[in-house]
Amino acid sequence: MNQEHPALSIDASGVATLTIQDGGPLNIMGSPAARALTEQLRSLAQDPAVKALVIRGTGSKTFMGGADIKEMMGLDPDSAREFIRSLYELCAAVRTFPAPTIARIDGWCIGIGLEFAACCDVRYASTTSRYTMPEVKIGIPSVIQGALLARLVGEGRARWLMLSGDAIDAPTALAWGLLNGMEEPQDLEARVHAFARQLAACGAAAMRTQKQLFIDWEAPHLDEAARRSIDHFAQVFESGEPGIYMREFFQKKHA
Repeated sequence: MNQEHPALSIDASGVATLTIQDGGPLNIMGSPAARALTEQLRSLAQDPAVKALVIRGTGSKTFMGGADIKEMMGLDPDSAREFIRSLYELCAAVRTFPAPTIARIDGWCIGIGLEFAACCDVRYASTTSRYTMPEVKIGIPSVIQGALLARLVGEGRARWLMLSGDAIDAPTALAWGLLNGMEEPQDLEARVHAFARQLAACGAAAMRTQKQLFIDWEAPHLDEAARRSIDHFAQVFESGEPGIYMREFFQKKHA
């Protein structure tokens, strides 16, 4: 590919860089984009040459711009279940990736983007990045890996994020423990790849065993809660509220 940041590259040290690019300039996650990224992650997971994985967004506007509201506006309970399942499988693919994963966050990290980042092992971000779980503002609950947020930022802060739908800035995210490091935008790339190369220099067998232990150590109820949330998400569409709030969102956006 002739892009500045190709969809996938692997350097000589075993650091793979995967760019989220199927969701357009804002990296919106509709079900086709989610399935494509999931397949890329599953394929990479089978490659023993990958010793660390960096995941980044296209450009600097968003890391991942949330779920595709235009697609969700047309969902019924059955199609909503399939839609959210595609996002669940995306999060599961990165959470269970056998090598260490680093989210390189520049710009906005919205909804499913924040859940996806929470599933990565480490998160480095630019000082200009921002974080929000705005689902309640468009008539749907935060589901899937929202349960993981409490382990990173604490129960009270996680509930505030999901109930208010308000955004926090990068210094707040760092202070809350959501981020492992923060850099000026021009310094983010160097910081992320220096850490990725540090990880890649370690024994591959030990690292992959450590990742499996992380998965084993997670409370079993978290994964079960994420799976159950698929049905809860679908049930909300029986009320008709999502369509109402999403149409209002677009009317305000284009007013």
